Amino acid sequence: MRGFFYKLAILAVATAGCTSVETDTAKTGPALRLGAYEGEQISGTHLLRVHSPWESTQYLSINFPEHCWGEGLPNVGHMSQDPISTPWCYNADSSEAVFEHSPRPGVSYRSLAAVDSMAVRLEMVIENKSDSAISDIRALVCMRADKMTGFYFPTYRTVYVWIDGQPKNIKLGTSYEGKMPLQQVAWALNVEGGPDNLTFDDMGWFRPGRGPGRIVAERASLPLITTRHLDKPRLWVATIWNPARIVFANPAIPCIHSDPLLPDCPPGETVRVQGLVLFHEGDLAGLLERARREMKL
Repeated sequence: MRGFFYKLAILAVATAGCTSVETDTAKTGPALRLGAYEGEQISGTHLLRVHSPWESTQYLSINFPEHCWGEGLPNVGHMSQDPISTPWCYNADSSEAVFEHSPRPGVSYRSLAAVDSMAVRLEMVIENKSDSAISDIRALVCMRADKMTGFYFPTYRTVYVWIDGQPKNIKLGTSYEGKMPLQQVAWALNVEGGPDNLTFDDMGWFRPGRGPGRIVAERASLPLITTRHLDKPRLWVATIWNPARIVFANPAIPCIHSDPLLPDCPPGETVRVQGLVLFHEGDLAGLLERARREMKL
Protein backbone atom coordinates (compact mmCIF):
# COMPACT_ATOMS: atom_id res chain seq x y z
CA MET A 1 0.00 0.00 0.00
CA ARG A 2 2.88 2.39 0.74
CA GLY A 3 3.81 2.50 -2.94
CA PHE A 4 0.41 3.80 -3.95
CA PHE A 5 0.37 6.59 -1.40
CA TYR A 6 3.97 7.52 -2.12
CA LYS A 7 2.85 8.07 -5.72
CA LEU A 8 -0.05 10.16 -4.46
CA ALA A 9 2.24 12.29 -2.33
CA ILE A 10 4.30 13.04 -5.46
CA LEU A 11 1.03 13.81 -7.30
CA ALA A 12 0.05 16.24 -4.55
CA VAL A 13 3.31 18.14 -4.98
CA ALA A 14 3.11 18.07 -8.76
CA THR A 15 -0.45 19.39 -8.89
CA ALA A 16 -0.20 21.95 -6.09
CA GLY A 17 -2.20 25.02 -7.11
CA CYS A 18 -3.55 23.43 -10.29
CA THR A 19 -6.82 24.69 -11.70
CA SER A 20 -7.49 22.29 -14.58
CA VAL A 21 -8.87 18.77 -14.33
CA GLU A 22 -9.30 15.72 -16.51
CA THR A 23 -13.02 15.74 -17.36
CA ASP A 24 -15.45 12.85 -17.43
CA THR A 25 -15.20 12.62 -21.21
CA ALA A 26 -11.78 10.96 -21.06
CA LYS A 27 -11.70 7.88 -23.31
CA THR A 28 -8.42 6.36 -22.17
CA GLY A 29 -7.12 4.91 -18.93
CA PRO A 30 -8.30 2.11 -16.65
CA ALA A 31 -11.87 0.80 -16.75
CA LEU A 32 -12.25 2.00 -13.18
CA ARG A 33 -11.53 5.73 -13.23
CA LEU A 34 -12.16 8.89 -11.30
CA GLY A 35 -14.19 11.84 -12.50
CA ALA A 36 -15.15 15.40 -11.63
CA TYR A 37 -18.30 17.27 -10.78
CA GLU A 38 -17.88 20.46 -12.80
CA GLY A 39 -20.44 23.27 -12.94
CA GLU A 40 -23.15 21.12 -11.38
CA GLN A 41 -25.70 21.84 -8.67
CA ILE A 42 -24.59 19.47 -5.90
CA SER A 43 -24.71 19.66 -2.11
CA GLY A 44 -21.07 18.89 -1.31
CA THR A 45 -18.11 20.56 -2.98
CA HIS A 46 -15.65 17.72 -2.28
CA LEU A 47 -17.51 15.01 -4.20
CA LEU A 48 -15.33 12.66 -6.25
CA ARG A 49 -16.86 10.41 -8.89
CA VAL A 50 -15.74 6.79 -9.26
CA HIS A 51 -16.98 5.29 -12.51
CA SER A 52 -18.39 1.79 -12.25
CA PRO A 53 -16.28 -1.10 -13.57
CA TRP A 54 -19.54 -2.80 -14.59
CA GLU A 55 -21.06 0.15 -16.51
CA SER A 56 -18.71 3.03 -17.32
CA THR A 57 -21.51 5.61 -17.73
CA GLN A 58 -22.58 5.03 -14.11
CA TYR A 59 -20.69 6.04 -10.98
CA LEU A 60 -20.66 6.25 -7.23
CA SER A 61 -19.70 9.37 -5.31
CA ILE A 62 -17.31 9.88 -2.41
CA ASN A 63 -17.72 13.07 -0.39
CA PHE A 64 -14.10 13.19 0.70
CA PRO A 65 -14.36 14.74 3.18
CA GLU A 66 -17.98 15.40 3.93
CA HIS A 67 -16.66 17.05 7.09
CA CYS A 68 -13.35 17.19 8.93
CA TRP A 69 -12.96 19.36 12.02
CA GLY A 70 -11.38 19.42 15.45
CA GLU A 71 -9.94 21.62 18.17
CA GLY A 72 -7.63 23.91 16.20
CA LEU A 73 -8.99 22.62 12.87
CA PRO A 74 -11.78 24.61 11.19
CA ASN A 75 -14.22 22.39 9.32
CA VAL A 76 -12.89 21.39 5.89
CA GLY A 77 -16.40 20.33 4.79
CA HIS A 78 -18.32 22.82 2.71
CA MET A 79 -21.75 22.94 1.11
CA SER A 80 -22.65 25.03 -1.91
CA GLN A 81 -25.98 26.15 -3.34
CA ASP A 82 -24.26 27.34 -6.51
CA PRO A 83 -22.71 25.36 -9.38
CA ILE A 84 -19.14 24.51 -8.44
CA SER A 85 -15.75 24.23 -10.02
CA THR A 86 -14.24 21.02 -8.66
CA PRO A 87 -11.35 21.42 -6.20
CA TRP A 88 -9.88 18.05 -7.26
CA CYS A 89 -6.77 17.76 -9.48
CA TYR A 90 -6.38 14.66 -11.66
CA ASN A 91 -3.58 12.95 -13.53
CA ALA A 92 -3.76 12.39 -17.30
CA ASP A 93 -5.82 9.16 -17.29
CA SER A 94 -8.04 10.03 -14.30
CA SER A 95 -6.63 7.18 -12.22
CA GLU A 96 -5.31 9.48 -9.45
CA ALA A 97 -6.65 12.61 -7.81
CA VAL A 98 -5.76 14.99 -5.00
CA PHE A 99 -7.63 17.71 -3.12
CA GLU A 100 -5.69 20.19 -0.98
CA HIS A 101 -6.95 22.87 1.39
CA SER A 102 -5.52 25.15 4.06
CA PRO A 103 -8.15 25.49 6.81
CA ARG A 104 -5.95 27.95 8.73
CA PRO A 105 -2.42 29.37 8.43
CA GLY A 106 0.23 26.70 8.87
CA VAL A 107 -2.20 23.77 8.52
CA SER A 108 -2.78 21.78 5.34
CA TYR A 109 -5.37 19.11 4.61
CA ARG A 110 -5.11 16.59 1.74
CA SER A 111 -7.44 13.96 0.31
CA LEU A 112 -5.73 11.46 -2.01
CA ALA A 113 -7.31 8.82 -4.25
CA ALA A 114 -5.78 6.23 -6.60
CA VAL A 115 -7.41 3.54 -8.73
CA ASP A 116 -6.10 0.02 -8.05
CA SER A 117 -7.80 -2.57 -10.27
CA MET A 118 -11.28 -3.06 -8.73
CA ALA A 119 -10.66 -0.68 -5.84
CA VAL A 120 -9.84 2.93 -5.04
CA ARG A 121 -7.21 3.55 -2.36
CA LEU A 122 -7.82 6.62 -0.22
CA GLU A 123 -5.67 8.60 2.17
CA MET A 124 -6.47 11.57 4.42
CA VAL A 125 -3.52 13.69 5.58
CA ILE A 126 -3.31 16.63 8.00
CA GLU A 127 -0.01 18.48 8.28
CA ASN A 128 0.47 20.93 11.15
CA LYS A 129 3.24 23.50 10.67
CA SER A 130 1.62 25.96 13.05
CA ASP A 131 2.59 26.54 16.68
CA SER A 132 -0.67 25.19 18.14
CA ALA A 133 -1.95 21.62 18.42
CA ILE A 134 -4.88 20.02 16.62
CA SER A 135 -6.92 17.58 18.73
CA ASP A 136 -10.24 15.72 18.85
CA ILE A 137 -10.40 15.36 15.07
CA ARG A 138 -13.71 14.16 13.62
CA ALA A 139 -13.87 13.13 9.95
CA LEU A 140 -16.78 11.92 7.81
CA VAL A 141 -16.40 10.34 4.38
CA CYS A 142 -19.72 9.67 2.67
CA MET A 143 -20.06 7.06 -0.10
CA ARG A 144 -23.15 7.09 -2.32
CA ALA A 145 -23.79 4.46 -4.97
CA ASP A 146 -27.26 5.73 -5.92
CA LYS A 147 -26.13 6.65 -9.46
CA MET A 148 -25.34 2.99 -10.15
CA THR A 149 -28.33 0.95 -11.28
CA GLY A 150 -29.33 -1.57 -8.62
CA PHE A 151 -27.49 0.08 -5.73
CA TYR A 152 -30.13 2.57 -4.60
CA PHE A 153 -31.29 1.27 -1.20
CA PRO A 154 -34.40 2.91 0.34
CA THR A 155 -34.33 0.27 3.09
CA TYR A 156 -31.58 -1.65 4.92
CA ARG A 157 -32.10 -5.08 3.41
CA THR A 158 -28.94 -4.91 1.28
CA VAL A 159 -26.57 -3.29 3.84
CA TYR A 160 -24.16 -5.45 5.88
CA VAL A 161 -21.56 -4.92 8.59
CA TRP A 162 -19.31 -7.35 10.49
CA ILE A 163 -20.01 -8.27 14.12
CA ASP A 164 -17.83 -10.86 15.90
CA GLY A 165 -16.25 -11.58 12.52
CA GLN A 166 -19.58 -12.46 10.86
CA PRO A 167 -21.59 -10.45 8.30
CA LYS A 168 -24.84 -9.11 9.73
CA ASN A 169 -27.59 -7.03 8.24
CA ILE A 170 -27.16 -3.60 9.79
CA LYS A 171 -30.80 -3.51 10.95
CA LEU A 172 -31.89 -7.13 11.43
CA GLY A 173 -28.57 -8.26 12.92
CA THR A 174 -28.26 -5.52 15.56
CA SER A 175 -30.18 -4.37 18.63
CA TYR A 176 -31.20 -0.99 19.99
CA GLU A 177 -33.28 0.07 22.98
CA GLY A 178 -34.27 3.70 23.19
CA LYS A 179 -36.34 6.47 21.71
CA MET A 180 -36.75 6.28 17.95
CA PRO A 181 -36.74 9.32 15.64
CA LEU A 182 -39.82 10.34 13.68
CA GLN A 183 -37.91 10.03 10.40
CA GLN A 184 -36.12 6.98 9.05
CA VAL A 185 -33.34 5.77 11.34
CA ALA A 186 -29.67 5.95 10.29
CA TRP A 187 -28.24 2.87 12.05
CA ALA A 188 -24.65 3.09 13.30
CA LEU A 189 -22.06 0.96 15.10
CA ASN A 190 -19.08 1.92 17.19
CA VAL A 191 -15.94 0.04 16.18
CA GLU A 192 -14.18 -2.49 18.42
CA GLY A 193 -11.17 -0.89 20.09
CA GLY A 194 -12.40 2.59 19.19
CA PRO A 195 -14.21 5.37 21.06
CA ASP A 196 -17.87 5.50 22.02
CA ASN A 197 -19.26 8.17 19.70
CA LEU A 198 -22.03 8.96 22.18
CA THR A 199 -19.37 10.51 24.44
CA PHE A 200 -18.61 13.20 21.85
CA ASP A 201 -20.56 16.42 22.41
CA ASP A 202 -20.03 17.40 18.77
CA MET A 203 -21.61 14.18 17.41
CA GLY A 204 -25.16 14.96 18.54
CA TRP A 205 -26.64 13.68 15.26
CA PHE A 206 -26.59 10.19 16.85
CA ARG A 207 -28.42 11.24 20.02
CA PRO A 208 -32.18 10.94 20.55
CA GLY A 209 -33.82 14.31 20.14
CA ARG A 210 -30.94 15.72 18.10
CA GLY A 211 -30.88 13.66 14.92
CA PRO A 212 -31.99 10.46 13.14
CA GLY A 213 -28.79 8.52 13.90
CA ARG A 214 -28.90 5.68 16.44
CA ILE A 215 -25.86 3.74 17.69
CA VAL A 216 -26.72 0.09 18.34
CA ALA A 217 -25.49 -2.06 21.24
CA GLU A 218 -23.14 -4.18 19.10
CA ARG A 219 -19.72 -3.02 17.91
CA ALA A 220 -18.29 -3.60 14.45
CA SER A 221 -15.43 -6.10 14.65
CA LEU A 222 -14.09 -4.67 11.39
CA PRO A 223 -14.88 -1.17 10.07
CA LEU A 224 -16.12 -2.61 6.77
CA ILE A 225 -19.60 -1.77 5.46
CA THR A 226 -21.13 -2.89 2.18
CA THR A 227 -24.29 -2.85 0.11
CA ARG A 228 -25.20 -5.26 -2.68
CA HIS A 229 -26.97 -4.94 -6.02
CA LEU A 230 -30.73 -5.36 -5.61
CA ASP A 231 -31.03 -7.89 -8.46
CA LYS A 232 -27.50 -9.27 -8.78
CA PRO A 233 -26.55 -10.66 -5.36
CA ARG A 234 -22.90 -11.25 -6.30
CA LEU A 235 -22.20 -7.55 -6.98
CA TRP A 236 -21.13 -5.43 -3.99
CA VAL A 237 -19.71 -1.98 -3.26
CA ALA A 238 -17.96 -1.51 0.08
CA THR A 239 -15.81 0.90 2.02
CA ILE A 240 -13.39 0.58 4.94
CA TRP A 241 -11.01 2.88 6.83
CA ASN A 242 -8.40 1.75 9.33
CA PRO A 243 -8.54 2.91 11.99
CA ALA A 244 -12.17 3.99 11.90
CA ARG A 245 -14.39 5.76 14.41
CA ILE A 246 -17.85 4.57 13.32
CA VAL A 247 -19.71 2.75 10.54
CA PHE A 248 -23.24 3.70 9.57
CA ALA A 249 -25.80 3.83 6.78
CA ASN A 250 -28.45 6.39 5.95
CA PRO A 251 -31.11 5.26 3.44
CA ALA A 252 -32.49 8.80 3.27
CA ILE A 253 -29.51 9.73 1.04
CA PRO A 254 -28.78 6.75 0.57
CA CYS A 255 -25.17 6.40 1.71
CA ILE A 256 -22.77 4.25 3.70
CA HIS A 257 -19.94 5.41 5.96
CA SER A 258 -16.79 3.98 7.44
CA ASP A 259 -15.46 7.17 9.00
CA PRO A 260 -11.72 7.49 9.68
CA LEU A 261 -10.21 7.98 13.11
CA LEU A 262 -7.24 10.35 13.17
CA PRO A 263 -4.93 10.93 16.15
CA ASP A 264 -4.15 14.36 17.57
CA CYS A 265 -1.65 16.38 15.55
CA PRO A 266 0.89 18.38 17.61
CA PRO A 267 2.82 21.31 16.08
CA GLY A 268 5.36 20.12 13.52
CA GLU A 269 3.66 16.75 13.03
CA THR A 270 1.69 15.05 10.23
CA VAL A 271 -1.11 12.52 10.75
CA ARG A 272 -2.67 10.27 8.14
CA VAL A 273 -5.16 7.43 7.76
CA GLN A 274 -5.90 5.07 4.86
CA GLY A 275 -9.14 3.77 3.43
CA LEU A 276 -10.49 1.78 0.54
CA VAL A 277 -13.50 1.61 -1.76
CA LEU A 278 -14.09 -1.89 -3.13
CA PHE A 279 -16.08 -3.12 -6.11
CA HIS A 280 -16.58 -6.83 -5.54
CA GLU A 281 -17.98 -9.77 -7.49
CA GLY A 282 -18.57 -12.78 -5.27
CA ASP A 283 -19.80 -13.52 -1.75
CA LEU A 284 -19.34 -11.77 1.58
CA ALA A 285 -16.64 -14.20 2.70
CA GLY A 286 -14.58 -13.23 -0.34
CA LEU A 287 -15.20 -9.54 0.27
CA LEU A 288 -14.02 -9.85 3.88
CA GLU A 289 -10.89 -11.75 2.86
CA ARG A 290 -10.12 -9.17 0.18
CA ALA A 291 -10.63 -6.22 2.55
CA ARG A 292 -8.33 -7.81 5.16
CA ARG A 293 -5.66 -8.50 2.54
CA GLU A 294 -5.83 -5.06 0.91
CA MET A 295 -5.79 -3.23 4.26
CA LYS A 296 -3.25 -5.64 5.81
CA LEU A 297 -5.56 -6.45 8.74
